[in-house]
Amino acid sequence: MYLCGHIHNFQHVRKAGSNIDYVVNTSGSLSRDVKPVDGTKFCSSETGFSLITADKKVLNLHMINKDGKVIYTVTRNK
Repeated sequence: MYLCGHIHNFQHVRKAGSNIDYVVNTSGSLSRDVKPVDGTKFCSSETGFSLITADKKVLNLHMINKDGKVIYTVTRNK
C-alpha cells in the first residue's frame, strides 16, 4: 500500500492486475474536487483524516470525514 497526502481529497486507486493500493489522504480544512481515474475504487472531496490499524494479519485504513463518520475502509490481509 502506497500512502500520500497534500492533494486535498480522499482517493483509493488499484489498477486491474496490480497488487498495489494507492491511497490519498485529504486535508482537515481544505478540499478539492476529485474525479475517478482508471482503477478508482473510491474518491471523495470531503475533508477529514485517515486512521490506520494493523496487526500481524490485517491492515485497515479508515477514511473519516470531518463529522467523524467512516466513509470508506480499505482492508488488506496478509
